Order: sequence, then structure tokens, then C-alpha cells
Amino acid sequence: MSSTGDLWRQEDDVRSTVTLRELGLTGDAWGPLSISVVFFLLASFTGIVVSTPAWYILGVGRPLVPEFLMPVTGFVLLLMTTGGLSVAWAGGTISFLELWEVLGNRTTFASVRVFSGLSLLIVWFLVATFLHIFAVPRPGLEAQLLGQDPALQYALYTFHRYNDFMHFVLAVGALGMLWGYGEGLLRNRLAQVVTLVLIWLTFYCLSLTIGLHAAASRLVLG
Repeated sequence: MSSTGDLWRQEDDVRSTVTLRELGLTGDAWGPLSISVVFFLLASFTGIVVSTPAWYILGVGRPLVPEFLMPVTGFVLLLMTTGGLSVAWAGGTISFLELWEVLGNRTTFASVRVFSGLSLLIVWFLVATFLHIFAVPRPGLEAQLLGQDPALQYALYTFHRYNDFMHFVLAVGALGMLWGYGEGLLRNRLAQVVTLVLIWLTFYCLSLTIGLHAAASRLVLG
């Protein structure tokens, strides 16, 4: 009986152990990743439409790029910022896992979930804290815009406050999936899609916050 029990424990240990190479983009990984990107792009486009007035201010390329294309250039900047945050998250996760193995531990799916969540938490906390500590003071600007340009006031203030709340909620949701779903996340494709969408949208909302802060700062500083 003891030999049978030992065999079962060994089999469970093997199933829960993965290598960094096995965590790469295998054929099975492309499905959830592709679907999550489609959902992310749809959601991110909605965000840019709602806050369009701000991107007329922040858009780049003047005077070579026509004014009506400013929101498009703003959207490209947002996607680039989101990509940068995603790279920082992935790099942090890989660094944690490399250190974990250097310390003599094996990489399991549990450790991948823990360090992915930890890296996400660090990126979110650093960006959100930096933005709110070093934001340019703009007393009176909201009341001024409310009278002169209500759409811009909505984008820079009302929508901005909603977006600040959403990147917190999305980060909590992503951490809940990574840390709370357990080993089932490895086998459930729908859960993988949901987790990836939550991660991408967390970084996108952070990028929106960066952009809206920059637009407001540009108005204040001229």
C-alpha cells in the first residue's frame, strides 16, 4: 500500500511541475491569447471613444497629421503604453521565476500563478502611486472646462475618476483569477481568456490614466 501511495504522490508531483520552456506559446496557448486580444481591442476602442475630446489635446503629429486624426494617434500611444506595461509585467514574472529556480525550487503552475500576480500587483501599484503623487495641480480647471467644454470636462474628470476606480477593480479581478482559481486555470480555456482580458484591461486603464493626466497637464502648462 505504501508503494502505491508513493507512486500516486510522484504522479501528482510530476503533473504539477512545469518548466519555463513549457510555459511558452504552445499551440494550445494561441487560442485563449488570440480571443483575449480581440476582446481587449473592442473594450479599449470603447474607452477611447468615450474620452475622445482628451485625445484631440494629447494626439501627436501636428501639423503634419490632420486634426481629426489626433484621437487615432492617441489610441496608438495608448496601445504602445499598454504594451510597455505588459512587457514589464511579463519581465517581472520571468525574473521572479528565474530567481525561484536559482534558489533551488522547481517551477510549478502554482508558482507561476503566484509570481504573475505579484508582478501585476507591483506594476499596478508603482504606476498608480506615481501618477497620483506627481500629478500636476490643476485647481479651478474642472469648473472652467465645465462652462467652456463639458465634453472635455467629462473626459478629463468624470470619466477619469471612473477609470481610476476601474483599473483597481480590474487588477483585483485579475489577481482573483490568478490566485483564487487554482490549478483549474491550467485546464479551463474560458478562465484563461477571462484572466488575460482582465490583465490587458488593467494595463489599458492604467495607460488611459497616464494619458488623461498628461492631457490635463498639457492644458495647465500650456
